[in-house]
Amino acid sequence: MDDTFDHVIVGAGSAGCVLANRLSAGGATVAVIEAGGPDRHPYIHIPAGYARLLDHPRLTWGFRTEPDAATGNRALDYPRGRVWGGSSSINGLGHVRGHPSDYDLWAQKGCTGWGWDDLLPYFMRHESFAGGGEGRGTQGPQPVEHLAERPELLDHFAAAAGAIGLPVNDDMNGPRREGFATFQQTRRGQRRVSAARAYLVPALARPNLRVIDRALALRIVVEDGRATGVAIRRGGEDRIIRARFGVILSAGAIGSPHLLQLSGIGPAEVLAQHGIAPVLDAPGVGRNLQDHFIARLAFRLTDHRWSANRRIVWPRLGLEILRWITRGKGVLTWSPGMMSLFARTEPGLEAPDIQINGGPLSWAEGRIGVPEAEPGFTLGVWQCRPQSRGTVTLKSPRAEDAPAIAPRYLTERADEACLVRGMRLARRWMTAEPLAGIVAGETRPGPAAETDEALLAFARETGGTVYHPSCTVRMGGDPGAPLDARLRLRGIAGLRVVDASVFPDIPVCNINATVLSVAEKAADLVAEDMRG
Repeated sequence: MDDTFDHVIVGAGSAGCVLANRLSAGGATVAVIEAGGPDRHPYIHIPAGYARLLDHPRLTWGFRTEPDAATGNRALDYPRGRVWGGSSSINGLGHVRGHPSDYDLWAQKGCTGWGWDDLLPYFMRHESFAGGGEGRGTQGPQPVEHLAERPELLDHFAAAAGAIGLPVNDDMNGPRREGFATFQQTRRGQRRVSAARAYLVPALARPNLRVIDRALALRIVVEDGRATGVAIRRGGEDRIIRARFGVILSAGAIGSPHLLQLSGIGPAEVLAQHGIAPVLDAPGVGRNLQDHFIARLAFRLTDHRWSANRRIVWPRLGLEILRWITRGKGVLTWSPGMMSLFARTEPGLEAPDIQINGGPLSWAEGRIGVPEAEPGFTLGVWQCRPQSRGTVTLKSPRAEDAPAIAPRYLTERADEACLVRGMRLARRWMTAEPLAGIVAGETRPGPAAETDEALLAFARETGGTVYHPSCTVRMGGDPGAPLDARLRLRGIAGLRVVDASVFPDIPVCNINATVLSVAEKAADLVAEDMRG
């Protein structure tokens, strides 16, 4: 079997699936190397199945963060998909665009061609939004739909947002981003549509596309300063998949810097610690890790009619399964974020600095997937543009060993203050008059946490990732950026990175829609380079 292709893509996550489809459609031969297997597990395709996937031993990498004093010296679970579709197969289905200023700031940092006006056509290209509207795509591969079931409680949340002076929007991805809106999901009818289902599976009939799954990428092969292939291990056999035109690394914000460092491309001192011969001293590889840190507040509701806690346990769960099968409705179509509130908590900000997500479910002791017996709901609060920066570095020179992931959450005073302001905003929202007689009170952290110090301590002791790692192999106009504005790795020919790691800064949103748009644009860049 021929192991030489025009393009070798590492990773069948959101970006890799887009690239596989678009590049093979143009006639190029493409190989996609994926560590996981096909997306056959039924929980992947049931929207509410996310609650059983985040720590799945076969479908995720099982990553954990390094303990940090700023987050209670805890090793936090750090879910990343290891399956066709990557994290788009295990995420909460949220389809959220960033604020236009996010991308304009990218352009101002030397990322020419990455401003909002440049990226909007790619947001429109990838999506097929059933609602249509200004600036929305309706013919793309990625289905996007409003909630299949809108719980009555969300109408009261909307009224409460209006009561505290925030707008209520029909389209969370429309021209106005600030305020309340219900979530949009990467779903068609009753089923999740991951990037694998939207992009990869429809392209598999092409003879010029091959997926090499259950294959661990060991290193990028670099010869005479050019990436010429990827060494893999599959079924106990090591071999090299060769690239005529180039290698595209789409292994995600954790996997991409990890594989680069395993290949001798990264900070020289890190490589030396693990006995890896340096190919390129690239200090920026694995630095600048940015992620959204979430503090989850829980509230008691006055009646079970407002909450789904009883609907997701037997015997009522049986009725919900029947509703999902026969009507495509019910709690099995839900995702963790049913609605969102974007807000500015200080004057003079150009974009919201706080995002609050939630839905009519509350978890026992905060454990996702284990509902409380009493009716409740959860609000997750996070800072949109954190200043804290972390790292991804080698723990060993073995590809099968996880890297050291150190997000360094809440290590900047500005992040501490912003998160506390967000938690206080959530409380003000939940005590607004339209929720009187519906919200009975706060259960986590509870009214005893009155001071800023108490709220911050609660966040440190209980908070965690919103699953948005990014920025670890950033693009930029400065020489410290590992990538140029065409996503080419500086110092190595024939090597690109295309995934969330390329962001200069994390956007004000859940990141999957931005990853799809970046990959769509990257496919054009690659095609342009092939044409010369």
